Amino acid sequence: MALTDWTNEPRVPYDDLHALIARMFEALGLRPFDATTAADSLLIADLRGIETHGVQRMNFYVLGFRQGLIKPVADLSVDRERASTIAFSGNHGLGLVMATRAMERVIAKASETGICLGTIRESSHYGIAARYALMATERNMCGMCMTNTSPIVVPFGAKRHALGTNPIAFTAPTNGDPFCLDMATSTVALGKVEVARRLGIPIPAGWSLDAEGQDVTDPFAHAGLTPLGGDYLRGGHKGYGLGMMVEIFTSQLASTSWSGGIVREHADGDAASCGHMFMAIDIDAFRDLQDFKDALTDMCLSLKAMEPVNPDAPVLVPGDPEMAATRYNLEHGVPIRQPVYEELQQLASELGIAWL
Repeated sequence: MALTDWTNEPRVPYDDLHALIARMFEALGLRPFDATTAADSLLIADLRGIETHGVQRMNFYVLGFRQGLIKPVADLSVDRERASTIAFSGNHGLGLVMATRAMERVIAKASETGICLGTIRESSHYGIAARYALMATERNMCGMCMTNTSPIVVPFGAKRHALGTNPIAFTAPTNGDPFCLDMATSTVALGKVEVARRLGIPIPAGWSLDAEGQDVTDPFAHAGLTPLGGDYLRGGHKGYGLGMMVEIFTSQLASTSWSGGIVREHADGDAASCGHMFMAIDIDAFRDLQDFKDALTDMCLSLKAMEPVNPDAPVLVPGDPEMAATRYNLEHGVPIRQPVYEELQQLASELGIAWL
């Protein structure tokens, strides 16, 4: 079975799944409006086909709440603020909620000043970075988002992991679907190794290293991920540099621990304290908005019109596969791996929530 094979997996209507996840978050102590926000932030990953950051992560969040590492009721507080910058503390709240509230504030400030950069310290895992960058395109702005994580990635040339997957998302509006680059600065997300373990299948060479820094295809021998690119010939040193850049924004600038100093609080989940960076850019502060959207649309269409190597695999731009997945999954139901489906059933029972 391939990681992308959904043939025999259950599919659940989005609205039903959203209601279930929101009820779970409420049962864990979140206020109703925060529970809805958390469900929005989590399920956008499953809709876009990024299963590694969707409902597969519910057990991880539950562990964080049960161990007192994530506070169910928390609000952002402002540490510092200027006209086009803002530094928040998440006060150990749920990243899915804290990040949404922070990006809302960053977008509001950018609409006044043309651009705003914000940071959060003392937050937690926030799902996919694209969720927050896309909030800006909904307001006809460009958006950017980054986060650090607990150490999972092996610095280029080292044996032991010290950096997080440290993803970057950048979005821009067009006359159609937004441009949306959402990428880890590791070769893959850790969740893909976790999926391979669930399915009992090997992982591709170049994804993972063992405790001696040697390449492995056995997901159970995984000790650390490679930086984006893997080895020197494929640009692994560049991926390492990108990961460090994200680290500077999300730890040093955000005034929180860098990945090497973040404790992975439990084996099944990420750290309960990490940093994020957000940016919103009001295009109208630089040029006419419609001119920008027309020009970017033309550029994307020109790229997609290029002759492909394989006629069955047309040229795409970042965001195309995820938008196709979103449309399909909204129509046919959100796919969930059978083991994850069973975990959710068990979790609903534990929380006293009626199953779908």
